[in-house]
Amino acid sequence: MNFFTFSRTIQIRLVLQFITTTANAAVTPYLVVFFSSMLGTMITGFMFLSVMAANIAGSFTGGYIADKKGRKPVIVCSEAIVLGGFLFVAAVNSPWLSLPYFTFVLFVVIHFFLGSATPAYQAMIIDESTPENRKAVYTFSYWLQNLAISIGGITGAFLFMDHYFLLFLGVAAATMTSLVMTIFFIKESFQSEATSESKKATVPQKSLGNGVRTYFSVLRHKTFAVFTLANLLIVATEEQLTNYIGLRLADDIPEARQLVPLLPFQADGINLLGILKAENTILVVCLTVVVSYLLRRLNDRFVLLGGLVLYFLGYTVLSFHDSAIVLIAAMFFATLGELLHIPVKQTMLANMVPDHARSTYMAVFGLMTILGAVIAGLFIFLSSFLSTSVLTVAFLLMGTVTIVIFSRLTGRNASEKTRSAASQISS
Repeated sequence: MNFFTFSRTIQIRLVLQFITTTANAAVTPYLVVFFSSMLGTMITGFMFLSVMAANIAGSFTGGYIADKKGRKPVIVCSEAIVLGGFLFVAAVNSPWLSLPYFTFVLFVVIHFFLGSATPAYQAMIIDESTPENRKAVYTFSYWLQNLAISIGGITGAFLFMDHYFLLFLGVAAATMTSLVMTIFFIKESFQSEATSESKKATVPQKSLGNGVRTYFSVLRHKTFAVFTLANLLIVATEEQLTNYIGLRLADDIPEARQLVPLLPFQADGINLLGILKAENTILVVCLTVVVSYLLRRLNDRFVLLGGLVLYFLGYTVLSFHDSAIVLIAAMFFATLGELLHIPVKQTMLANMVPDHARSTYMAVFGLMTILGAVIAGLFIFLSSFLSTSVLTVAFLLMGTVTIVIFSRLTGRNASEKTRSAASQISS
């Protein structure tokens, strides 16, 4: 697994992803607090829903166009508008001017075009990678993204409330860097001519003339539909840390208490939640490449299923236990499971989508990921009248369903590979 063996486009894309993710992570997590202080909670909530809707609409629009006109035009157009949007955001939130409602409109526009670019980015990575190096590409992408989020998040935590004007300019500068590099150094990866085999793929050729029908037809791809359902359950579980699990810890541990026997460290539920989130980030940043190297010779199916078992067992323990030592250990195993299953899962996804509709498929996959986060939020509502034991059983069921789905998907893929190899030998 060597970064310098990837194609030039992938190398540049991963570096640009790191730069833009770092810049956005210094701003995005703190926007809710920023707008709440100026506009109130209700308007901020409406803004959050509007921005999410704009991102979804942009993803569907950009995904469809990227499969018709190419990846690069969508990316360049989107980043140019995002660049202008953040320059305007900085201007109307400067030391000389403050226009919060106009800022709200700008963020709706910005997130529409951020959503438009996302499936094009993802499809470009698939275009430029090969089945042999995709797992390595996604491992590096996952590691760089988490490193960027941690650096950007720490930066924003210290600087955003007092220096948001400069951070908005920083996001604009990062976007301009990505735009210029994309224009001059990244070549179009989209192949306009679909092969006869891909024309027979899941999305019928006749449906490509209509965007809505195209997206509905994607869900007729049964393997992809089942895969996205399993991923939805994974996301819904992961998001519990900042939803149900976070609230449970705050309620169950309202006062600071000793974390580890014989050591003078104390923390309440909120502090413990911060420790668990920091543990997850540190482990991902420090262990991603190491774990990938140590497990490189193991069968992908074993790594994927073993990772999912560790992941769901870890989150199941987090859903009911109150001991700090047990919770920290559970987060370790959940994070280890995350490190194991994500690169394999992303590789499966990349290999699954048909060549002529990669951006379209990635847009649908992105929507299901957002839906997983929404379902995670429903657990907050459920926790008001369901016991901890019932919700813990729900986590176990979600994990069981996910593991069964991936066991069958990977078993089917293994059988297909065996039959293919046998037919080649006989011929």
